[in-house]
Amino acid sequence: MTQAQLIQQTLSTLVHFGVREVCIAAGARNAPLVAALLASNGLKVWNFFEERSAAFFALGRMMADRTPVAVVTTSGTAAAELLPATIEAFYQSLPLFLLTADRPKSYRGSGAPQAIEQFRLFGVYAQPLGDWDATDDPIEMYETRNDRPRHLNVCLDEPLETNAAGVDFSGAQMPQAEGAGSPLSLECDLVLASGMPPADAKEVAPLLAKLGVPIVAEATSNLHGFRDLQPLLIPGGERALQSARPTHVLRLGAVPSWRWWRDLEEQPKIRVTNLTRSTFSGLARKENVETLPWEATQSLQLSAAGNACGILRFEPELEKFAQSEPGWMRQLMKIIPAGSRVFLGNSLPIREMNLALQTTRPGVEFFANRGANGIDGLVSTFLGASATHRGESWLIVGDLSTLYDLAAPWIIAQMDHPKLRIVVINNGGGKIFSRVNNLRSLSEKALGVIENRHSLSFEPWAQMWGLEYVQTDDVHDLEDLLQVPIVIEIKPDPMQTEMFWRDWQKPVIRPR
Repeated sequence: MTQAQLIQQTLSTLVHFGVREVCIAAGARNAPLVAALLASNGLKVWNFFEERSAAFFALGRMMADRTPVAVVTTSGTAAAELLPATIEAFYQSLPLFLLTADRPKSYRGSGAPQAIEQFRLFGVYAQPLGDWDATDDPIEMYETRNDRPRHLNVCLDEPLETNAAGVDFSGAQMPQAEGAGSPLSLECDLVLASGMPPADAKEVAPLLAKLGVPIVAEATSNLHGFRDLQPLLIPGGERALQSARPTHVLRLGAVPSWRWWRDLEEQPKIRVTNLTRSTFSGLARKENVETLPWEATQSLQLSAAGNACGILRFEPELEKFAQSEPGWMRQLMKIIPAGSRVFLGNSLPIREMNLALQTTRPGVEFFANRGANGIDGLVSTFLGASATHRGESWLIVGDLSTLYDLAAPWIIAQMDHPKLRIVVINNGGGKIFSRVNNLRSLSEKALGVIENRHSLSFEPWAQMWGLEYVQTDDVHDLEDLLQVPIVIEIKPDPMQTEMFWRDWQKPVIRPR
């Protein structure tokens, strides 16, 4: 097989797996692949100067459109930069396609420049499709499942073929989901919902309305916009869950962020059924835990368990603490317009939004990276999720998470999207650690190191990328924003934040 034929086979493999978008981080070794991709039809190409942002952007594209996206890198440590996003895609069961160019196999183990052990580099987190070079015979591809990352390593020898023809991607077909399977009956007395794409939320909402049991839903469940569910949605999050005494919990979507969920590890008598697009239960215990594919919702017959779980409703008094971090979440949701896409950062922002959210305006959608729960790549993922959205797109993210992803705005120049709002909640470090019980015995010096305390401003970051910038302590400053990408820096009142949490975290006393 010639190098040109190898490149054709490689691109045909992308077509086979339904790829219609690629994120390219170009270099010399992958130049033949880049040239062929740019010469192809029916393919959207995004170009990046570094691989980490490219992979997280691809992750966001898949979260929004649920179709495979490929990331193309050159050789050496460039390939290693894909690992964080690959781990996240693995735990979200998203079909990230990793295409890495490599030096010839004879260079392995030599220490020659940009010659690392790339094949199987991603371990359990990506299915290895092949380690191809021009000496291999053509390979037939059969499997088309769309619930996992895949890695194809292509070895290219010099002279590099940079005039290979492209292929037609317009015929790429999205792999089909599995069928619904046999009818399934299920009883439960409490529903937990988190991390569902809007289409999944719309599918399951009528079932939940008919079921009629209490629902504790994170913002990312996308259930708060359904009127029929309003009487069933229990406010109060963690505090409300502390009052619950369920026998059978039905979890929908992603693994929840609540501490109460983690504590189910020590309550094996509580049965847990997971309905999710991933294969993960989110719990280490095996007793009384089952995980069903999302397709089971198509034939699911739900009924309420005999005894109510006794959960109580708790409404946070956020108006008293409007300048606190949770208070800001409530204020932001009052100005975010209908039809917006909202991406929530991990750590405190997602937990505080879960607490503050009551209802949403029509068409507001929530997303978050809750596969491995990391704070890296969040700005890039948000941009990927927003790339084709026509309404406003809002990112609500912490200061350290933003610092992790300073290169992300590179891609904005390639996006036809003026309505990007990047809200940085700058509380001067990782303040979530001050609320972790196990860390409260640390010295002030040690806690300062763990929190990574700082006094940085994000105005220079906005200037670097040519973005508008606003720093404010008044939510009314955010009304009628310019139709341009903008960084909004908010510094919550630390005293109000502390007062809110002291008031909110009072012990739950059940009525007699």
